[in-house]
Amino acid sequence: MKGSLESRAKGASPTKSMQIEEMRSRFAPAVEEIINRCQITNEFLDKEKFQVMVATIWGNAVLDPERSGIDESDLPDLHDFLNEYIDELVGSGATLTNCYEFIVSKKGDDSLTRQQVTANHKEFLHYFARLILQDVLPRN
Repeated sequence: MKGSLESRAKGASPTKSMQIEEMRSRFAPAVEEIINRCQITNEFLDKEKFQVMVATIWGNAVLDPERSGIDESDLPDLHDFLNEYIDELVGSGATLTNCYEFIVSKKGDDSLTRQQVTANHKEFLHYFARLILQDVLPRN
């Protein structure tokens, strides 16, 4: 996986590439740990669990960037970094936005139940989903 993510950065601007590289060096170990927790076999990843965990990381980083070891100004770079992993592991073109769309879907709700996500964690995820998806989902 690492090689394919590095190859994508070659087309990026030098400044952006440097920022993404810094995010990789800082957060790749944490994301690799998440991947390990989500792996069922060497070839199979629980994509639903991965999406929930990445959405949780993003929400925590937005709420308290310093606790995540970044400045608020680093959030766009962390966003791009996480989107690279999501694209690679969930599916081509998938993003954090898609993770939140999944979480608020019937399938996502069933997955949260299967994963035994606590009520507070679910509320946290749904709060961020509302913020992120307010301009994406149709209004009632």
